[in-house]
Amino acid sequence: MPAVIESTPRSAAAPAIVRASARRLIFSGVFWILVTEAMFAIMRVATRWGAADRLSGWEVGGVRFLGGALVAWALGRARGVRLVVGDQKNAWLRSLFGTGNACAVFYALGSPRIAVGDVATISATAPLFVALLSGPILGERVGARIFVGALIGFVGVGVLSRPALHVSGDIALALVLGALCYGLAILRLRRMGPYESSEAIALHMSLVAGVTMLLLSLPRFVLPGPHALLPLLVSATAGGIGQVAMSRAYGLGRAAPLSAVSYAGVVFTYALEILLFARMPGLHQCLGSLLVIAAGVVVSTRSRAPAEADVPVAGAET
Repeated sequence: MPAVIESTPRSAAAPAIVRASARRLIFSGVFWILVTEAMFAIMRVATRWGAADRLSGWEVGGVRFLGGALVAWALGRARGVRLVVGDQKNAWLRSLFGTGNACAVFYALGSPRIAVGDVATISATAPLFVALLSGPILGERVGARIFVGALIGFVGVGVLSRPALHVSGDIALALVLGALCYGLAILRLRRMGPYESSEAIALHMSLVAGVTMLLLSLPRFVLPGPHALLPLLVSATAGGIGQVAMSRAYGLGRAAPLSAVSYAGVVFTYALEILLFARMPGLHQCLGSLLVIAAGVVVSTRSRAPAEADVPVAGAET
């Protein structure tokens, strides 16, 4: 008697395939890094939105980081991990350098003299500084590919900034210096022991940055009105979710490819700026952004194993 082969009807198998694909997607680092960059893009446009209500970028940034501190504290308590960093010296250096970057970014986001997408693009040069500085600071070999990638990236910043140099040149310079601070912050982070919890590091950084920016905002501090509360809430919430999603992403996938995917944040930011503020990027902005993204991908996907550590980690992003 011939064997009877049971088959699952195509109509019944389809939902199972969809569910399995959805599970694979959710447990993919690429998915979570895209969530991260989407949240940071929302945080950027919310800060510009808040600045339209006469709030300074530093005031919005202070609220955002103090909100991030609450997220880090809540996650640490939920996971039962230590929330005090043991290596205080490197923790403070990491937080101070990170605060320098955050101050530059939120200062720029609070100014109408520069497009939000341009802020994201120039800030995206930070991994180039990490790669370049890993040689003199950590003693790692920095190959010709890194120097070529960095050169492409900085040419992109020049292309992006040159037409508006007389209007926003000081802001572009502040962002480049902020990106340098970010690179130094990440290298300090790499000197910290592997037993420090990401929640403790994020909490320390968020508190230092939040308090510093609120103090800087005092000369222009405006008590938020009803209309300003929403952008403050959106910026803090999106930034906090972005930190959590980043931690999830780098726990699921290899760091170097994820770092390359993270440049999608530049595209997300420009898209939101077009959608919400009706501000179309010019040809020089598109070309400059493409050069910076190309440079970041070149540096992020280099074959050396140490590249895995040269990427942002939870709590390091603005």
